[in-house]
Amino acid sequence: MQRFKSLTTTLLLLSLLFNLGLAQRPPGAGQGNRPATSVSGRVLEQGTNTPIQYANIMLHTSGSGESITGTISDDMGYFNISAIRPGKYYVTVKFMGFEELRLDSLTITFATPTAELGEVFIKPATVEGQSVVVERERTTMEYKIDKKVINVGQDIASSTGTAVDVLENVPSVSVDIDGNVELRGSGNFTVLIDNRPSILEGNEALQTIPASSIDNIEIITNPSAAYDPDGVTGIINIITKKSKLEGISGIANLNAGMLGQLGGDILLNYRNDNYTVFLSVASNSRVFEGNSTSESRTTVMDTVFTVNQEGTRRFERGGYRIRTGFDYNLTDHDVIGVKLSTGDRGFDMSHDSKFESFNTNSPTPYLSRTEASSERGGTYYDLKGNYEHRFSSPTHRLEADFSYSERESDEVSISEQFDADGVQVSGRKTIEDGPTSQSRLELKYEQPFSEEGKFEAGYQIRTGVSTDINGLEDWDSISDAYIVTPSTDFDTEYQRNIQSLYSVLGNSFGKFGVQGGLRAEYTFRNIAVIDSNEIENEFEIDRWDYFPTVHLSYNITPLKKFMTSYTRRIQRPRGWYLEPFVTWTDAYNVRSGNPDLQPEYINAIEVGYMQYFGKNMLSLELYSRQTENLIERVQSVYGENVILNTWDNVGNSLSLGSEISFRYLATKWWDFNLMGNVYHYEINDQPSTLNQNISSDNWSLRFNNNFTLSKKVRLQLNAMYNSPSVSAQGERDAMFYVTAGARLTLIENKLSATINVRDLLDTGDHSSTSEGLNFYRSQTWDGVAPIVSASIKYNFNSYKSKDRSQNGDAMNGGGESAEGDDF
Repeated sequence: MQRFKSLTTTLLLLSLLFNLGLAQRPPGAGQGNRPATSVSGRVLEQGTNTPIQYANIMLHTSGSGESITGTISDDMGYFNISAIRPGKYYVTVKFMGFEELRLDSLTITFATPTAELGEVFIKPATVEGQSVVVERERTTMEYKIDKKVINVGQDIASSTGTAVDVLENVPSVSVDIDGNVELRGSGNFTVLIDNRPSILEGNEALQTIPASSIDNIEIITNPSAAYDPDGVTGIINIITKKSKLEGISGIANLNAGMLGQLGGDILLNYRNDNYTVFLSVASNSRVFEGNSTSESRTTVMDTVFTVNQEGTRRFERGGYRIRTGFDYNLTDHDVIGVKLSTGDRGFDMSHDSKFESFNTNSPTPYLSRTEASSERGGTYYDLKGNYEHRFSSPTHRLEADFSYSERESDEVSISEQFDADGVQVSGRKTIEDGPTSQSRLELKYEQPFSEEGKFEAGYQIRTGVSTDINGLEDWDSISDAYIVTPSTDFDTEYQRNIQSLYSVLGNSFGKFGVQGGLRAEYTFRNIAVIDSNEIENEFEIDRWDYFPTVHLSYNITPLKKFMTSYTRRIQRPRGWYLEPFVTWTDAYNVRSGNPDLQPEYINAIEVGYMQYFGKNMLSLELYSRQTENLIERVQSVYGENVILNTWDNVGNSLSLGSEISFRYLATKWWDFNLMGNVYHYEINDQPSTLNQNISSDNWSLRFNNNFTLSKKVRLQLNAMYNSPSVSAQGERDAMFYVTAGARLTLIENKLSATINVRDLLDTGDHSSTSEGLNFYRSQTWDGVAPIVSASIKYNFNSYKSKDRSQNGDAMNGGGESAEGDDF
């Protein structure tokens, strides 16, 4: 491991030196004596001079109009098409919601090998006095040096849901039938919303974002040092829709489905040359129901206790969210913004189960029934402010971001047991009150030092304070009431302070791109646990951590790219993993946190290749992820017939795999995306109480199909398979399910309806087993399926066209549905 760290540091220093060397090499130098040929420029929005990211630039042969090659503009609007044969050409520039621009009379010769187009202005497509909305076509995945960008504008299967439903069709991400998200096989990832961390946990945050508000998703599996290093497998950054039009615009959605699914959202936006104001309101509820069975065996003092369970379970996730804010241009170089969001989120679980219990000394079964319920959630609010100053260019800027948030996280769990005659024999109620406050301040500075080179540095401080007040009440058969048990009362105070310094240096020369970074973080964390006797125990962390990152890319051609990267990351335990008190989930299961948990450290290496074949695209990635201090759920015997669930550092893990994504336009009416992930997973150096050196070979496959039957009717059919896998104490069986959707345009560019069917073939059942010292457990889940839901969407806007004519523009009309600001 020490040699690996030394090699990493050496690579980082070499890459930075190489990067500086590239910055000083004269641009445009070709191989040998033959000059390099290229067409370059920058795409900006006319009137506002805003850089246009992901604009499509195509090079055509004059006369025949044949498309020769092309590229996509970067995040600051720059583009470069190289390795062009001498000849006469013209260039087209296209971007959704803007008029197509054609630039004629380009001649490439060895005497004049380059065509510098300079700043190219495109303008929003508007029609005087009426709304113009163009449905966005599905776009291909775009590789950036440190992330993948996926446009999700036409995902039918996600139209009735949240961000979780969108992620079912995104490479590197898997979603099970219960809506649990994993990134490269792990649920430990970070969620950003418009490049800023969400106040909620990852899966909670994704459940609150309406699918209709999402513009694109950035999958960042190996983030640079400019990002927070938290998260085992990386970052999912949700980029929300923003208006490109002036005046008032917006979108409204309603959706409903089986089992009580109900939701809706509305986004309104007003924009002019000086400011933007937005309002977003959303409410969603998702329900999962099904039958569960389990068999548990525990051994206490040579006696084997067996419990068989059969029953029904219901899970409901939901809540509402209100968000508003504004951005104001103080000057041509200064912008301020304020955003406020508030809402309520909740997770409710209930189950009614029959139990059959016996042991080796008393083989006659004891029959009982358990009713259990759990409610978790609460209100929250989040205030954000930002200031940005641009110097001589948009890439030379200083930015300050501040946020403060508070969240209530209350939980009440009740478990009641009844005998065969329906008489209550026991009961437990666990109550937890958990207010949390967080604040964050970040200062960032960016400065370009060449056309493609950029230096970035920043300072960040994150603080958090939370309190968990926990109590237990036992049911008393004499008084027929719950009575407080003082000995089980705990107050837990959690404080954390993380301060970071980072810098990132990036540059490109010709076909090569290099980016290197280093982040240093100081962490102070203290957990104070006060029991009912006022005795306090403290668990403290006081340390420095260092996180180097290196990213390299090579543009073989404008349509072929090769990349590789190395990053070091950290995964800190979640707050509820650390709470050292017991919560009863039913008469036979309890859970407890572990305040001695150490953070996970991850070393990740990736190699990727992407190629476009006309409108088709192929991407292939190889990856290695080594994790120290792996955190997993651990089960043990709590008592007769009772299993304790907690979390522990179970050793080190290694994932070695490959991921492939292939999008193919088979016909004019059918295109599909085939995504696969194959990896080897192993856990080593586990404690003696756990299984030693376990491993498995895993694979998953997703096949997403889109059918355009007519201008008004589109269909979608998606299938997903996950192979069996292992954990520290058990195995998870394979799972397969299919979803289908259909979209009907009722009023062109205005009103559309969608129907979605989840788990179409009722094959989404899953099961698992776990075993350890003195216990064994098997579990199955058979969810209600298929689940049908439907939605209706209405686009509206009211804006005025402005005379922004420019010589050479191709006035093709068109536009973008103005769908509000970020949610």
